[in-house]
Amino acid sequence: MSTIFNNPPGQPVVMDLKTTGIILIVIAGMAAFSGCTATTGPTPQAAVMTPDTITPVKTPVLVTPLPVGEVARIEVDHFGMNPSTETVYEFVGKIHVNNGPYQSVKVILRYPDTQEYMYDAGGMGGANATQKPFYLYPADRYRGTNPQKIVELDTKRYGTVYNYDNGVISWISRTNNEITP
Repeated sequence: MSTIFNNPPGQPVVMDLKTTGIILIVIAGMAAFSGCTATTGPTPQAAVMTPDTITPVKTPVLVTPLPVGEVARIEVDHFGMNPSTETVYEFVGKIHVNNGPYQSVKVILRYPDTQEYMYDAGGMGGANATQKPFYLYPADRYRGTNPQKIVELDTKRYGTVYNYDNGVISWISRTNNEITP
């Protein structure tokens, strides 16, 4: 005979009233206290994480000033067929100006047939950058020719003189080398 249930063998299981009451009290207690894991008292405020404001610091690019008498310098990274594709004829480098500010700085290639290719680097000097990249893509028919390299500062054009210094190819514009368009 079972001690929890009052039933002889072969009879259906029927719980007595006392056992049923104990089980109901245990279930009610579990339901009443479910989720309670802390002591009573005021609920602490939720901590809100606020990130610090990040202010980016702009560090100026240090550019060595040009020597006295130079108004601009074209430093060449590549002039000729693009080495990776060998299909695009290009003139790529950096334009460097002295002083300023200038509203418009242009790098110009002028070919013997008076065809010009021009890149406008925008305003330079003063509070603006004094060195910017440029990209020119002349027609393939000019491959193998040597165009005149010109720097235009606002509306004044300056011819250039070839310079090779420690592996750097450049064309230099001087104050006494102003030309008419």
